[in-house]
Amino acid sequence: MVDASYRIHHLAPRLYQIILTPPIEGFDNFIAAWLVKGLDAVYLVDVGPAVTVTQLTDALGELGVDRLDYICLTHIHIDHAGAIGHLTRQFVETPVICHPKGAAHIVDPERLWRGTVKTLGDTARAYERMLPVTPSSIATESDLAAAPFQLLDTPGHSPHHYAIAAADCVFVGEAGGVCLPLASGDPYLRPATPPRFFLETSLASIDRIMAAAPKTICYGHFGLQIDGLRMLSRHRDQLLFWEKILAAALTEGNSGSQENYEGLVDLMLRKDPNLKGFEQLAREVRERERGFLLNSVKGFVGYLAH
Repeated sequence: MVDASYRIHHLAPRLYQIILTPPIEGFDNFIAAWLVKGLDAVYLVDVGPAVTVTQLTDALGELGVDRLDYICLTHIHIDHAGAIGHLTRQFVETPVICHPKGAAHIVDPERLWRGTVKTLGDTARAYERMLPVTPSSIATESDLAAAPFQLLDTPGHSPHHYAIAAADCVFVGEAGGVCLPLASGDPYLRPATPPRFFLETSLASIDRIMAAAPKTICYGHFGLQIDGLRMLSRHRDQLLFWEKILAAALTEGNSGSQENYEGLVDLMLRKDPNLKGFEQLAREVRERERGFLLNSVKGFVGYLAH
């Protein structure tokens, strides 16, 4: 059983990463909320799944946070937004910033829940159900106008995705992929491209983030990386590399069967230098990552088939 406790990393003068641990083997050091205790505003970026809401509120208490000016969701997938309904019951006056395409799904999360269970099965059930958010909690235009950050429309990983640019840092959600630190120093970087995936949309989103010229990136999964433009460029090149390698593999006769999907995962693990740290990951983390790599391959295969 994993350690179901939170941890706090103070990564910059006013920036905190709150690491949340759902009761799923291999999911420690994978999900986090970001807290900014700014001079003008105190806000969260992402809130984690419902099952870890007590970890999150305990961490906020430890950090002396008794008010939040904003709660920002990069997107509504329940590993990022699942605790939002629980949290708004504690911070009832705090506006929730959510992409307009996702807002209805946190007000009435039943369809989102059913779709997540269909896709993730036991993992979704371990995250637990999202509680609904009252419509009055959704940020208004005046709330957004006063916000000390910029919202970047960045579909690709999902159609309801924001990256959040604040000063010289961007919270990229999963628009920049998944980036796991390694003992060797060079991080493991993988695409987050589940079906339905559209390459051009993802590349345009990366370009939009790069235009903000971030010095640092805070990933939804998992940490902070300096030299933000280099990391974004690296991920952009990675997506184009996946397109090239997978298109060639499909031309050679691979199909979309489950067996061939697994073979394509093996192919990308061999070919993509950004994944070379895979073997450095713990066994249970490799199992988790293989499942997500499978979804990313399926997204690319679906894209290439149309």
